[in-house]
Amino acid sequence: MPFKPIHLSIIVPVLNSHRLVKRHIRHFRGMKLPNDIEIIFIDDGSDPPLRDYFKGHRLKNFYIYPTGDKRPWTQPCAKNLGVKISEGEYIFITDIDHILPKEIIMQAYEFRGDKMAFSRNFGVLSNNGKIYSDKKSLLKYGLTPRRYRHRENRNYRHTNTFVMKKSIFKEIGGYKERLCNKGKHPTHDDSHLYRQYGRHCSDGNCLPAEQGGITYVFPAVSRDPKKLFHNLSRK
Repeated sequence: MPFKPIHLSIIVPVLNSHRLVKRHIRHFRGMKLPNDIEIIFIDDGSDPPLRDYFKGHRLKNFYIYPTGDKRPWTQPCAKNLGVKISEGEYIFITDIDHILPKEIIMQAYEFRGDKMAFSRNFGVLSNNGKIYSDKKSLLKYGLTPRRYRHRENRNYRHTNTFVMKKSIFKEIGGYKERLCNKGKHPTHDDSHLYRQYGRHCSDGNCLPAEQGGITYVFPAVSRDPKKLFHNLSRK
């Protein structure tokens, strides 16, 4: 069979969150994705290192690259590194708390425009790698009934998750790495990139972003009931 170059690179920056990474690996493994999709997790200083922790993961085209950066919050730099080492014509950048259904990945895989944005809804990625977005699962995770009533059915666009031609990402300069020097979250790096893309469109260098389908994100709750996420202060 002739070699088929990578078409789509999924890039996920992550700090620690080892148990959640394990859930994502199980999630991706169950999809049986095309061979020209690669999945890159950028390890932004995890302890223990993700690459050591997940030896023998048995997931094709899955790679873990360390940044070696110990500053407090360097996610923009981690994303740039992921794009730099990726091989796809298109990049699909997301965050560790976002969950990509197979239909969304395939929509990105078949996309041939300049940029695609996505809406998101609340969901939970279970220990077996399955997505649950029903009321019972969300409330069990820690979402309050009030927030469920007001937000559960609200699908809204979010700048953290998008597909873009890699060449255009480079043309607009990627993420501004000076934002990494702030040392705190949030850095508003995605908002800055969003504005850069808008200017590029206004200058006639690319097409406006097309709207894609719905992804999922873990609900923001006052506590992390499953202890899946890292401490943003690195303490």
